[in-house]
Amino acid sequence: MQPYFERFNAESERARALFPHEANLRYGPRERERIDYFPAPSGAPLFVWVHGGYWRRLSKDATAFVAFTAVPAGAAVALVNYPLAPEANLDEIVASVRAAHAFAVARASADGTPPRRIVAGGHSVGAQLAATIAAVAPLDGVAGLSGLYDLEPLRRSKINETIAMDEDAATRNSPIALPPVRPSDLLLATGEREQAEFHRQQRAYAAAWRAWGGNVREIDAPGDDHFSILLSLAERSTPLAGALAALIGSH
Repeated sequence: MQPYFERFNAESERARALFPHEANLRYGPRERERIDYFPAPSGAPLFVWVHGGYWRRLSKDATAFVAFTAVPAGAAVALVNYPLAPEANLDEIVASVRAAHAFAVARASADGTPPRRIVAGGHSVGAQLAATIAAVAPLDGVAGLSGLYDLEPLRRSKINETIAMDEDAATRNSPIALPPVRPSDLLLATGEREQAEFHRQQRAYAAAWRAWGGNVREIDAPGDDHFSILLSLAERSTPLAGALAALIGSH
C-alpha cells in the first residue's frame, strides 16, 4: 500500500498548492474534528468528501486531490477529518461526520445563499460515512467508491478488533438499513480487481437505493484495485472523474 499512499500525498500536495483553501477549520471539540475548505462563488455546489481507512487510519490530508475533480466542476469542497478508533466508537465517528457536513453547509451559506447542490462522497468506509449523512440531511447526490454499506460482515472480521461494534451498532450505522431523507442521485464504483464482497455490497446498496426511489449510476473501473480507483479522481479525464463532476454540477 505504501506506493499508493506516497502518490496520494504527492497529488494532495499538488492540489493544495494549486487551489486556494482554508485549512483545519474546527467543527467540533475533538482534535481531529476539522475540515479543509476550498471556497467557491455564492450559491455554488458543495462537495463534502470523507476519507477511508477502516475508521482507524488516514486523514483528509491524504485525499485532497479529489479537488482536481470537484473544483473545476464549480464546487466548494469540504474535506472531512473525523476522530479515529479506538479513541472513538462508530456512533461517535458517524456523529462527527454528520456534524462536519452541517458545518460545511453553514460555511458555504455564510452569505445567506445556500449551495444549489450538495453532494457527499467517500472511499471505502468513507463511502459508508458519507451515506450516513443522507439519512439525516437532504442531499442532491451521494458518491461511493469501493464502499461498504452493510457492516455486519465487518463485525465478524478482524477489523472489528479496533472499532468494536456490536450487532446493534453495525445495523444502525449500515447505509443499507438507512433510507435517505431525499432519494436523489447515487454514483457507485468498485474496482474490477477488488474482493467480491465489495461488488456484492455495491449491488445490494444500488438495489436498495432504487427501491427507495432514487437514481443510480454505476461506473465500471476496469483494472482498478481498492486504491488505484481513488486516484481516478486526480485526473479529470477519467470516466469516474467525469461522472462525479456531472453529479456535483448537474441541474
